[in-house]
Amino acid sequence: STPTKKFIVINTVGLDRPGIVSDVTRIVTDKGGNVGESRAQLLGGHFSLMMLVEIAPAEMDDLHNKLQNEVQGMLTTCFDTIDPKAVEITPKIGFAGAFKLSGADNPGIVHKLTSVLARHSLTIGNMKTSHEEAPFGGTELFTMEGRAVAHEPLASQFDWTKIKAELQEMGESMNCDIEFKDVTGDAIRK
Repeated sequence: STPTKKFIVINTVGLDRPGIVSDVTRIVTDKGGNVGESRAQLLGGHFSLMMLVEIAPAEMDDLHNKLQNEVQGMLTTCFDTIDPKAVEITPKIGFAGAFKLSGADNPGIVHKLTSVLARHSLTIGNMKTSHEEAPFGGTELFTMEGRAVAHEPLASQFDWTKIKAELQEMGESMNCDIEFKDVTGDAIRK
């Protein structure tokens, strides 16, 4: 039997302008789709939107075509996915850690921190970076925060406190403060 609904992820990005979310959701609604989870972000002059949509399989191709042709100035892609409520997500999360870096901006700082996490088999659950002017001295401060997760089974030598110590040592070498704490059991998307 043919499923009555499918789930897709819509990702659209382009120069910001009024009405992007309105345009995308109008097309989704006109095709009988329903928006579930979504995230949107303005970065520089560009806007990015990612949403989980439930839609009839027969409407998917037309929806994708309309999104590509009718949402002016945006690059849009659609990916098939699964009903997030219908399956148990595997592998399960064995560890979740919250990280926060703040301090002087350094070339490659994001790469350096994420490389430490990747070396310890952690993936990024979410991440945000920003710049702001320091309260004194007129220099720019860089902030990076997010969550990193390791899936079960954890390696026998997995020790989040060693990761924390490695991150703190790296932060000291770059004139940055880096916090890393165990938040296993908390919601990953916080």
